[in-house]
Amino acid sequence: MLVKVRDLCGMSGVPTCRKNAGAWLEARRIGTVTGASSGGPASFVNLSDLPEDVRLAWWHRELDRLHLEPGARDDSAHEAFMAQPAKARARAERKAAIATMLTALRAQGLKEGERFALVRQRFGDKGTSTPSLKRLSKAVEGEAPINYAPALLDDYKATAQRAEMSQEAWRFFLTMIRDAAPEWPLKEAWRRVRDAGRVAGWAVPSFPTFYRRWTELSEAQRLEARIGREEAAKRLSLPAMRDKTSLLVLEEVSLDGRTQDFFVNWGDGKATRPTMLVLVDVASNTVLDWELAPSENAGATVRLVKRVCQNYGIFDTLYTDNGSAFAGHLVAGGNPHRFRNGMPKGLQPMGICQIMGIKLRFAMPGNAQAKIAERIFATLSRAVDDGPEFKGAHAGHTPGASPSPKVVPVPVETAKAVLAREIARHNREAGRRSQGARGRSYDAILHDGLAAREALGRPVRRPTADQLYLAGLVWKPVTVDRTGRVAVNGWHYGGPETQEALIRFHGTGRKILIGRDPDDFSAPAIAFDDAGNLICRDIQPVKRGAYGSADGIRDAARNRKAAREATKAAAAANDYLDDTAYAQAMAALNQASKSDDTPPPPPRKVVGGRFGAPLRDCAHVAEDGLSDVIEEFDRAKGFDPWRVLSGQ
Repeated sequence: MLVKVRDLCGMSGVPTCRKNAGAWLEARRIGTVTGASSGGPASFVNLSDLPEDVRLAWWHRELDRLHLEPGARDDSAHEAFMAQPAKARARAERKAAIATMLTALRAQGLKEGERFALVRQRFGDKGTSTPSLKRLSKAVEGEAPINYAPALLDDYKATAQRAEMSQEAWRFFLTMIRDAAPEWPLKEAWRRVRDAGRVAGWAVPSFPTFYRRWTELSEAQRLEARIGREEAAKRLSLPAMRDKTSLLVLEEVSLDGRTQDFFVNWGDGKATRPTMLVLVDVASNTVLDWELAPSENAGATVRLVKRVCQNYGIFDTLYTDNGSAFAGHLVAGGNPHRFRNGMPKGLQPMGICQIMGIKLRFAMPGNAQAKIAERIFATLSRAVDDGPEFKGAHAGHTPGASPSPKVVPVPVETAKAVLAREIARHNREAGRRSQGARGRSYDAILHDGLAAREALGRPVRRPTADQLYLAGLVWKPVTVDRTGRVAVNGWHYGGPETQEALIRFHGTGRKILIGRDPDDFSAPAIAFDDAGNLICRDIQPVKRGAYGSADGIRDAARNRKAAREATKAAAAANDYLDDTAYAQAMAALNQASKSDDTPPPPPRKVVGGRFGAPLRDCAHVAEDGLSDVIEEFDRAKGFDPWRVLSGQ
C-alpha cells in the first residue's frame, strides 16, 4: 500500500519538513516512487517498508477513517441483549468495539501483531492481552458487526466494592497535581495524601485505587489538571479538514432547526412563528425531509428521522448541535456523550439513534455554523420567508419579534405547501457549483451517490420492522397497580399474559418505563425497568366496553379463568404435602411438644373483668362475732343506719 511521504511528516520521529523526511527515508534505505496526485506529482512510499513505530502511528491516525459495514441486524439477538443487566451490556459493547476495530484492520491487510498493538493503544491494557484478542476475533467469526455486542455477552458478575476514600483526600490529590509540573509522578502525590491523611483522619486507600480513579477521569479532566485549561483546550481542538468528495451519500446527515420569520395559524386563531426542522445529506446537499412544528421539540425530530430512514434508508452519522430537542433522551438516549442531562440517571428511554444504529456527532458549542443545515437555512430564508405568499404575515427577521395587530397569520397548510414547493425546487435545481457537483442538481448527486454505494459494496441499510416500531414509541415512567396493570394518561395496559412480569413491580416503590405508539394508543405497549432491562413486550391495552354489555361479561369471565389457571399452576408449583404426610408431620410436632422437659409455668389466678367504677382500697375487717351482728342489722327490714345516727 502506497502512502504519500507528505502524510508521514512529523509522525513518530519522521521530520516535519518534506525535504528532510525524504532524506530520513533515504538514510534508512527506504525507497520512494513518484506518482500523480490531486496537487501534482508527489512522492510515495510503500507502507510495509516503513519502521514498525511509523507504520503503527500512521494506522493509529487512520483508525477513525476506517469503515466497517454493520450488516443485517438480528432483532432476536438484540432483544435478548437488552434483557441483560446494564453492566453486562457495557462490557459486551466494549468488547464489540474492540472486535470491530480488529475486523476493520484485518480487512486492510494488517498483521496480527500490528492489529493487537493498535488495539492496545486505543483501548488500553485491560482485556487486550494477546489470548483475549484472539478469543474475541474467534467469537465474532461469521457475525455481522452490528450483532457483535449480543454475541460477546458474558455471565454477569457483581464487581467488588470499592475501597473507602475521603473526598477531601481526593481533592487534595487533584489540587497538588494542578499546582505541580506536568511530569510530577502521581505516586508522589498519593504519598503526600497518605501522610496528610494520618493527621487529618482521612480515609486514604492504596495507590492502585487512586490510579484507577484517575484513569476513569475524562481526557479533558486529566489534561486540565496537568497542563491547565488553555493548553488542554488547544490540545483537544481538532482541526477542520474536510473533503466532501470523500463522503458517500447518507454517510453523514446534518440536522438543525430554525424559527421562521412569518406567522402562521395552527387552527386555534393564534399567531405563532413556527420552527422548521430539516435533515440534509452532507455529501449531496439534498434536503432529505423536513418538518414544520410549533417549536423545536424532540417528538417532531424523532418523526423526521424515522421518516428519512423509511424513505431513504438508515444513514450512518447524525451531525447536530446540542439543542434540547436533539440532545435529549428521545433522540440521543443511550449515547455516551450528549452535551445535556449529564450521565444517564433513572429511567432512560432508548433514543432513535441507538435503535437505528446511527452514530451521533455534536457540533462544538459556538461552532454551529459549520453544519450544512445552517447554510441551507441561509439559502432558503430569503427565498421563502420574504416571499409574496407571506405578505402581512411577516414581522421582520428579529428572533424575538412579536406579532403586531397588523400581522395576519397565514394558515399552516399554506406555509407547508410553500415550503414543500421551494425545497423541491432547491433539490432539483441544476447547475450547482458546490464541491463535486459538476453542474448537477442535488437530487442527481444523491441518485448517483446511491448507485456508487451499491457499486462499492456499501448498500444503504433498511430499517427492520422492530427498529421502526421501537423508534416510533413515546415513553413515560409509571407505577404498576396491584393487579399488574399500568395507567398512562387515561389508558390502561396489561392482561393475563403480562400480569406475572409486571406485578413484580407493584409495591416496590420502583417505576417502570412504558413505550407506546403515539399515533395509536390502542396498539400493544412495551416495558423496561429502571435499569434499562426489558420486562415484557406486547402489553395489551384494556378496552372499555358498554356498561352491562356481553363483551364485558365475556372479558371478565376470561380474566377470572386466567386467574384461576394461574393460581392452579402456582398451587402445583408450591409442592405441598399430601394429607397423609401432613398428618404424620403434625403428629411428630405434637409428640415433640409432649416430650418437652421444660417444667410447666405456675398457675395464675384468673380474675374476671370488672366494668364498673375502679376498685378502691378497703380497710381490713377482722373476722369476729360483731361483724356477723352488723350484717344481720343491715339485712333487717326497716333498719336505716343513717336515721339512727342522726337521732331521728
